[in-house]
Amino acid sequence: MIERTLKVEVVRCHSEDDAITYRLIFNNALYSLECFRMGASNRSISNYSLVEDITDDEGDAYDFLNRMAKGKVLPVHIREMAEDYFR
Repeated sequence: MIERTLKVEVVRCHSEDDAITYRLIFNNALYSLECFRMGASNRSISNYSLVEDITDDEGDAYDFLNRMAKGKVLPVHIREMAEDYFR
């Protein structure tokens, strides 16, 4: 199976203590969201999250990305937020 990532959208949020990157990835007709704290040395659940295949709708994917960035949602909460948003 060949996978191709066709589009990636990145939003970075900076607060006093953290810089968080949100990456929307379009791959094989579905959108996924990756979120991580900049400079974090490991991929623990508190520093890194990847929620794959959350939607096939571009508008919903971008709206979710922007809501997460605007709210400065931490990586540990991204999966729960996706489950609630796309339910």
